[in-house]
Amino acid sequence: MNYNKYIYPPRPSTKAPESYLSSLDARGYFGQPKLNGSCAELYTDGNLLDFMTRHKKPFSNKLLITDEEFKSIHTGKGWIVLTGEYMNKSQKGPNRKVFNGKFVIWDILVYEGKHLKNTTALERQVLLEKLYPTSYHDGWIGKVTENIFRVHNIFNNFHEKWKELVKIDMYEGMVFKKETGKLELGFNANNNTSWQLKIRKPTKNYSH
Repeated sequence: MNYNKYIYPPRPSTKAPESYLSSLDARGYFGQPKLNGSCAELYTDGNLLDFMTRHKKPFSNKLLITDEEFKSIHTGKGWIVLTGEYMNKSQKGPNRKVFNGKFVIWDILVYEGKHLKNTTALERQVLLEKLYPTSYHDGWIGKVTENIFRVHNIFNNFHEKWKELVKIDMYEGMVFKKETGKLELGFNANNNTSWQLKIRKPTKNYSH
């Protein structure tokens, strides 16, 4: 690992039923699509690079994204750590084509060598939107480069958006994050669970 400490990705442990969706609209949460891939983290300073699983190990399978493309999204000075989903489970997008070999960013943990401890979930999304403007892909994610994407955030009408989202194979549900939830160091896998929750489609047995 090139960055001096591995940071566990901020993942929700609290599960909620679909009936909970309507009550979230006025409670200071924003939503993100939950992709059916493998949770991953990208560490790079623009030259060195590590691509890690959520289990603190390098990806062992052959990646469909080159090191050069990963390094191309480095911005600023010093280390940057991005967390997201590596799509490797042959799930289909809204066009019914398999969406494999893509990295979809959903958070940023380190910028210009500085751990973003105590920044809010919403502040980091504003930073990501500034650093990685997207072109259109679908209503849920946008394209940054040919194989790197960023999730779009949802701020209202969660139940209506849910009904659209669940029709698409590669989305397994939604994650909701408290706008004011502050990032902890992440040196423990259980850090950063208190300010987010997940709602999954009821029809699949998920193991990741």
